Amino acid sequence: MDVLTHFRSIEELTKTLSREQKLLSEMFEKRKLMKFPWGLAVDLAGGNETRVRKLVDYGVLVETGNTVEIESDYLNFFEEVLNVNEEISVLSVQECINTLKENIGYFLQETNPNRKAGYQDNVRQLLKKSGFRTLKNVVDLKRNMDNTYKQEPNYAIKKKKLQNLDEKSHSIRAMIRECEKLMDKEHAFFIMANDPHMAKTCSDVRHDFVEAYHALMEIDRQIISYINQIDRQNQLYKKIRKLKYLQDQLLIKTDTNLVQVLGERNPLWMEPRQYSKIRLSIEMLRENEQFAKLLRRIAERNGIEKTTRTEAEPLTDDDLQEHTLRLKEVDSAEVWNAFLASSYDLFGFILRYDYKAKRTIEDYAALFCQLIILHPDECRITGKYEIYQDIEYPIIYAK
Repeated sequence: MDVLTHFRSIEELTKTLSREQKLLSEMFEKRKLMKFPWGLAVDLAGGNETRVRKLVDYGVLVETGNTVEIESDYLNFFEEVLNVNEEISVLSVQECINTLKENIGYFLQETNPNRKAGYQDNVRQLLKKSGFRTLKNVVDLKRNMDNTYKQEPNYAIKKKKLQNLDEKSHSIRAMIRECEKLMDKEHAFFIMANDPHMAKTCSDVRHDFVEAYHALMEIDRQIISYINQIDRQNQLYKKIRKLKYLQDQLLIKTDTNLVQVLGERNPLWMEPRQYSKIRLSIEMLRENEQFAKLLRRIAERNGIEKTTRTEAEPLTDDDLQEHTLRLKEVDSAEVWNAFLASSYDLFGFILRYDYKAKRTIEDYAALFCQLIILHPDECRITGKYEIYQDIEYPIIYAK
């Protein structure tokens, strides 16, 4: 089709992407490994070729011969949202700055208040976008730098990629300076746009730029360190290859001083110290009292207490008897259930309850308070009070 059909609503777009999530997930995961065959795409779409054709017609997929791939706009969207993109777009920040200049110019020339406010909102959103994209580019730059150094097997390509990332770091720094210069230069706009939201946005963007500056300084230092390590590794690799060649040609002793250098080395000091455990025999420890005294002195000096196993005393008849230990704890739920079935007031019932163990007045008072706290909605407070052993308590019944 010459003109692609487009989605007419967010609901239609999200429903389509949700229905084909299995196909899109598989294609996204294998976006760098293979061209996705049309037949496999149809199988992942439930065997319905019409559903795959709809994705092509609506511009979600691009058909190339017998293969399909995710369209670049959707692919970039997925990568940016999932934070797995490898490309660092400095142009996007530059585009934000150019659009900022245009909207500021429109704002200063516009006379209609509504359209003027619209341009002001555009400037605020573009400022936030420039700060966000700058920080995102810095994060992507750091991740790509680490991945390049750790995963790229070719030394020449690894060094070239790091140099290109260093150039992008300088480009991001230049974009930050240009945006800061724009905010400092357009005094007329910020004076006329006397908006607290605009002031907060400018403050947040400047904070983002400061954070990006500090991160870029560390990235530059790390890139230089990586490049220097690559150069050292490359030199070492060349030396090893040359030594291997001389060894194969039986010229290593005559054309190098390798034997002399190795003879002057004493690498034993780098080896860990060897410790040997000496175990004394049990017969020697039993028969020789001098060894036992020596071990006791060593134990005392190192603060080791003597731990010896001795035979326990035999159990007595009293130990074999069954003993019962009664605890003073009371099941508050059981007491409360019994209280609900009685006609007494709460404290009077607590005094009459059979606890199977001796209780004190402090125990009664603690149980009284506990039951009221646990069951506040089931208590009916009469407002009357009585005294028991110098303790004044309210008269409370169950509802």
